[in-house]
Amino acid sequence: MSDVPELQESAGRARRTAFVRPLAVCALMLVVIASASGEPFVRLSSDSAVSMLTRLVASPAALSAPDDALPGDLVRVYAAGDAIDALELVSEDGRVVLSAPPIRLSMANIVRATAFLIGLDSTLEPGEYTLRGIVNGEAGPQHALTIGERAFRTSEFSLTPALTTLRAEPDPEKDRQTRALTALILSRDPDAIYHTGPLHWPLPATTRRTGLFGDRRVYLYSTGARARTVHVGLDLAAPTGTPVHSSGNGIVRMTEFRIVTGGTVVIEHLPGVFTLYYHLDEVSATDGSIVAAGDPIGTVGATGLATGPHLHWEVRVNGVPISPEELTERGLLSGIRPSVP
Repeated sequence: MSDVPELQESAGRARRTAFVRPLAVCALMLVVIASASGEPFVRLSSDSAVSMLTRLVASPAALSAPDDALPGDLVRVYAAGDAIDALELVSEDGRVVLSAPPIRLSMANIVRATAFLIGLDSTLEPGEYTLRGIVNGEAGPQHALTIGERAFRTSEFSLTPALTTLRAEPDPEKDRQTRALTALILSRDPDAIYHTGPLHWPLPATTRRTGLFGDRRVYLYSTGARARTVHVGLDLAAPTGTPVHSSGNGIVRMTEFRIVTGGTVVIEHLPGVFTLYYHLDEVSATDGSIVAAGDPIGTVGATGLATGPHLHWEVRVNGVPISPEELTERGLLSGIRPSVP
């Protein structure tokens, strides 16, 4: 379970300049470099990288993007050069649904391409959309994107009086915690380039799933009232004390015991790309520490709003929740796969 209402879909960015160690990769070498503007840079060196950038440079006015996607997907978009400052997802009626900042890709210290990561919320209406690049504040290259319809389950949860109070009753501390977590997942450290490949399961992939991404949930309060919400992560049932591992290389941004999510760890893997781990019984990760994929960060528990021991595993991209499972099969940045210690 998780406190879905406290985190609203949005996009944000935070700017900070700091030295970041090189990220080791296999078949493709990434070196993080800081630009004067504070934008994230990824330096590339391999035959596959040359091939990708050559294709982009050959069509400088085009966006390399999929033609269709589903709610919950991560849409990866690439463009030649560094002219595009942001990428917008625009609905058929002209409304800007969200905007993604750039990640620059370079070889020999020269910017050759730009990547954008667009997360599609599970509540996004199916239809025809446009990916629109913004160049110097004006509309630039565009690409049509069809977002299909995706079916989600509906489930009900009966809450005890204690859990009803925990979720429904006003609490200034709960509000403070909500604001802090919301601000974090809407932030973006341009130097946080640690992991570009597929995510790793924090528990074995065969672990029983008790809640799926996008589930439409109904909470049945002990008072007789009902509350509807959307589940933005994946619930994995396991005994209390089962070790939980980091899904990828990254920097720990939060370790806290929160009222609703219990023992909580938040890790940033790319600028604005976070994994979140809730309801932990014990937290072993520390704020500001660098972790590798597979490192232990805590143990499964039933803390916070939980009806039994499980891990709530969540992924946020520029504030938008997306399906974690898809990211275990395909890299965050396609074709760029880091080695895992």
